[in-house]
Amino acid sequence: MTGSEHEYGELFTGERASFIQNQLPEGATIVPIILASDKTPVTRQSGGLEMHPIFITIGNIQSKVHMKATAHAWCYVAFIPIPKFDVHADFQMLLHAQLFHKCMDMIFAKCKVVTKTGEYMPDPMGYIWHCFTPLVTYTADLPEAQLISCVSKNASLLTMATQSDFSDAQVYPPRTGDHTLTLIYDLCQRVDPWNIPLYQCEAKSLMLSGVHQPFWRDWMFADPSHILPGEILHTCHKFYGNHALKWCKEVVGDEELDARYKAQHKRVRTHHFGSGVSHISQMTCQEHRDIERTMIATITGATNVTPDFVRAMRALTKFIYQAQSPVHTNSSMNAMVQSLGEFHRLKQAILDASARRGKSGTLNNFLILKMELFQSFAWSIRNLGSLIQFSADVSERLLITNCKFLFERTSQQAKSFTLQVVRILNRES
Repeated sequence: MTGSEHEYGELFTGERASFIQNQLPEGATIVPIILASDKTPVTRQSGGLEMHPIFITIGNIQSKVHMKATAHAWCYVAFIPIPKFDVHADFQMLLHAQLFHKCMDMIFAKCKVVTKTGEYMPDPMGYIWHCFTPLVTYTADLPEAQLISCVSKNASLLTMATQSDFSDAQVYPPRTGDHTLTLIYDLCQRVDPWNIPLYQCEAKSLMLSGVHQPFWRDWMFADPSHILPGEILHTCHKFYGNHALKWCKEVVGDEELDARYKAQHKRVRTHHFGSGVSHISQMTCQEHRDIERTMIATITGATNVTPDFVRAMRALTKFIYQAQSPVHTNSSMNAMVQSLGEFHRLKQAILDASARRGKSGTLNNFLILKMELFQSFAWSIRNLGSLIQFSADVSERLLITNCKFLFERTSQQAKSFTLQVVRILNRES
């Protein structure tokens, strides 16, 4: 507590942990399961080989420990197969999604049982505890999160908002797991789920992905609207690089923006873009963060930049910084929500400057899914604690150490490299 305010930091300071604890028998101990996964290419230039690992840690470990890849708090548990199905290209993604959920069902079958009935486990001191293993958080980028939630790309995976609502400033009701399962059940009563062409068509009309057996359907307390928190790396930093930076380039101009970055003085702990930023096609997350630090001061005073455009960009940047706080209170969350509200109030200045552009020209809307996900940040913080502890920075590093580096030590043959990686990890664990 800070004065009269509750602090939201570690997982157990959130409301979700208390809710789960209250549903369990007296004396029960929660061992919260935190998962992370992502598909990553392991070949360079050619080959097209990919790996899809699943990583696990537990919420009993302090966030400052499991946020460090070098702390070895995460463990790989499986590699999801990535086959090529001999079907029409329209059904490849659906079959891969079905396979993912089936594999997750098999991998975590015991965890689902323990969540319902409990299991007696010893702690490091030798004391025996009656433990339960609910899934509380799943760290994933946007495509992976959509795969988990079983919702189509035209709908929010956390709320009832659809594509036409993505630019709204209001908070929509949560898209609960029960709601999704009800839609799936009703659809399966009408259409055979293995009649894939028809089922997929009907599922799209309901904003579903087409998966009819989500792995979380029988995992007690596993609700996508709760287990998928606001993910800082992809939802904030990647969003800034893919959208906000482009808006500034359009308004200021590439040459002027580069000149302003080149003219900045070098200083310790601040990246100096000596060649500008317009030529960079692919950026690391650290470069996105460095640009966020200096963008507002850089664009201020440029010829075509209006005061409202600067204020809108400043409000967006402020929101991203506030969302990364390791500890939140109701006051800090209200300030974060106010920053987002200010951005929505001023975002018309971005459209007026013709900064939003697509492949076919100027866009007059903000139909961006990640922008809609911003609305759920405060709700996620109250449920799960600070969002920075669930950032994908660690899982991105694990993809390098547990996949890409190890792939170089294999025969690099498509049929056998995954098994060789597993053997190496087993020897070194």
